[in-house]
Amino acid sequence: MAESFKLPASSIDELLKIIQAYASEKEGAILSLDDIVKSTGIARTSISANNGFLVQIGLITEGNKKSTTDTGRSLGRAYISKIDDEIERIWKEVVAENDFLNRMISAVRIRNGMDRSSFLNHIIYSSGQKDTKQNRTGAGAIIEIMKAVNILSETDGKLTITETATTEKNTNPTHIVAQSVTTETTPNNLKVSLPTQTGNSIVININIDCSVADLDNLTEKINNLLNGLSR
Repeated sequence: MAESFKLPASSIDELLKIIQAYASEKEGAILSLDDIVKSTGIARTSISANNGFLVQIGLITEGNKKSTTDTGRSLGRAYISKIDDEIERIWKEVVAENDFLNRMISAVRIRNGMDRSSFLNHIIYSSGQKDTKQNRTGAGAIIEIMKAVNILSETDGKLTITETATTEKNTNPTHIVAQSVTTETTPNNLKVSLPTQTGNSIVININIDCSVADLDNLTEKINNLLNGLSR
């Protein structure tokens, strides 16, 4: 069953104006709809309709009057200052931390690409919203944001994940990687070594005190142990 996720109500251009308007006020300022209307010239109903999406993705706070979160403020000011690298970095973090948006990216990845119309329909259906002109505009805005920050690329109407996209949330950031074990013997002892790991892996150094006579099946046993830990 589709969940309930509030889609944007405007095109990407109007949505970004609202994000920048919230971020342009002094830090901690509590803003009403009328404050944003004055800053953007956008209709009050449009701003209200977009606020639900901005709250869900963590750019503004909840309540009748709202303020930017730290993320929303950083993103809005990156747009104001035209810092493209920062805009891309923040949006990718927003997508990775939002379950709905992250699953939309996974849908494209799993299918090895989707045509634009199918992906737009998938966004609307998955959001649990009605297939209206406003929601189609909002789903289109999500697609355009993902394209603009190099999460998606579009060729001949087909959307694919860009090679540089790093949007999937790591649900198991700490893990053990099993690798082949090398052994080196000396007259009285055995040295077991593992290749060095980087990134989000745990490096396990195993020191075994045993005699050369125990060598016969030791390598196989250690590999079986590591394979079991990595599952």
